[in-house]
Amino acid sequence: MVDGDGLRTSIFFSGCNVGCNGCQNKDFWNMKNGKLFTVKTLIDEIYNKTPQKKVTISGGEPLEQKEALILLINELKKKDFDIGLYTSYQLEEIDNNIIKNLTFIKTGKFDINKKIYGKFYGSSNQSINFINKKVKYESM
Repeated sequence: MVDGDGLRTSIFFSGCNVGCNGCQNKDFWNMKNGKLFTVKTLIDEIYNKTPQKKVTISGGEPLEQKEALILLINELKKKDFDIGLYTSYQLEEIDNNIIKNLTFIKTGKFDINKKIYGKFYGSSNQSINFINKKVKYESM
C-alpha cells in the first residue's frame, strides 16, 4: 500500500526483461511467478478490495503485458480510479492509450549507482510525470 501519494493498492505484474542491477522486485522478473488472473477477475478483485480508488501498477515491467495493461487501466479509469504506473521505459516510448488514463507515471530504469531514498522512485535518473493530476502531490 505504497508507491504513490496516500493509501494505495499496488499491483505487481510479472515479467521483466530489463533486469536492473539491484532491483527490489527480482521475484517478478519471471513471467511464471505470481498469480495468474484474467483482466476481468483482476478488475473485480480491485473493485472489491480498493475502496480508496487509488492503485499503482508496477512489476516486473508492466509494459511486457501491454494488452492486459491497457484493458486494466481503461476499466479502472471508467470507475474513476487514481492510477499510477511504474515502468523502466521513457515517457516518449509509452503508448498514449496507456498514458491518457494515468494520474502519474514513474519512468526510467533503476540505476543502483544513482540510488536515492525518501522518494517514490529509487534512483535519481528516474522521474515522476503527472498526467491527469486531481490533487497536488506535495510529497512526490
